[in-house]
Amino acid sequence: MLATNSPERFKCFAANALFEGISSELLEEIRDEIKPLRLKEGEVVFDEGDPGDSLYLVGEGSIKISKAGRGGRQETLGFIESGNFFGEMGLLDRQPRSAKATAASPSLLASVDERTFQHILELAPSRLHMNFLRSVSERLRAVNAHFISEVMRSERLSLVGSMANSIIHDLKNPICIVRCCSDLIANEVSDRRLRELTGLIDGAVHGMLAMTQELLDYARGFTSLQRERVSIWRLLDDLSQSWLRLLPGKNIQFVKHIRYDGEIDLDLARFSRMMGNLIKNATEAMNGGGILTMTTDLVQGQVVVRLSDTGCGIPHEIMSKVFEPFVTHGKSHGTGLGLAIAKSIVEAHTGKISVASVPGNGTTVDIRIPAPVTA
Repeated sequence: MLATNSPERFKCFAANALFEGISSELLEEIRDEIKPLRLKEGEVVFDEGDPGDSLYLVGEGSIKISKAGRGGRQETLGFIESGNFFGEMGLLDRQPRSAKATAASPSLLASVDERTFQHILELAPSRLHMNFLRSVSERLRAVNAHFISEVMRSERLSLVGSMANSIIHDLKNPICIVRCCSDLIANEVSDRRLRELTGLIDGAVHGMLAMTQELLDYARGFTSLQRERVSIWRLLDDLSQSWLRLLPGKNIQFVKHIRYDGEIDLDLARFSRMMGNLIKNATEAMNGGGILTMTTDLVQGQVVVRLSDTGCGIPHEIMSKVFEPFVTHGKSHGTGLGLAIAKSIVEAHTGKISVASVPGNGTTVDIRIPAPVTA
């Protein structure tokens, strides 16, 4: 949304790194040429492939730069904070945008087109060149570090995929034996408790194989679903049998607020395993006990499933990267793949997942899936 460029508002743009060392009198000459833009969180500045016809000054807020990666998912390249600028390469080489820019928070930008940029060059050529080169040099260093990190991450994902494929192959024979023995016991006994136990064995064995398959799917960048329409109560029952029943033994109180108890279209097995992993994360964050709250709601055509814990929380420095693979905190044996896989599963359901956390006060995971369309 276009905003007025008042003298007061222009001050935040005049302090931009691009204009360092340029007097306010000179900058006042271009005040009417730059175009302020007010953006809401999540609003797109430009998409990958859009024409590169201007650069942007960040006066307030933060802009996320991302690029389509594996399976079409957006991979975060970095964040441009207030006082800096972005989009300069498109202005210089007139090529389509090579990445996507999105407001990570409510932001105030100013666009500078080629004509205005030429005007600034005429006013202060030496300072603008130096500021521009300094910024580009810093970006190149950051891009180089990111490239090295991405290469290492890709190699690790490739290794994870190979290992998962090998594990699935090696597990098939012993799993077949366990299942046959479990079926044989179930057929030979009439004791109801033993039959329940063999059912648990079957479920656990299937879960082992399915979790490994999910790891392989994630490494390949593809998630296949077997959707069915289930009730919220069935999802809760599934979680109770596998995860929630373990909470009292860890001194954790489970609280549920069921504000929506209707149906939801999902791959129950995958979604339950994902929720189980989130419950496991919350349990580990509440080492000495605490409260785990599950809330369901219906908001603007979205079924909301929310998990909140009273644990140690997530440090601010890794919050922007929690959904990236191999990012972990506070776990000596963590793989850093749990939330990354959770995000891929939720997005395969055409949903969204977000995390909010206050260090020392707990974490909330918010999942939103489109509500079923009723005939």
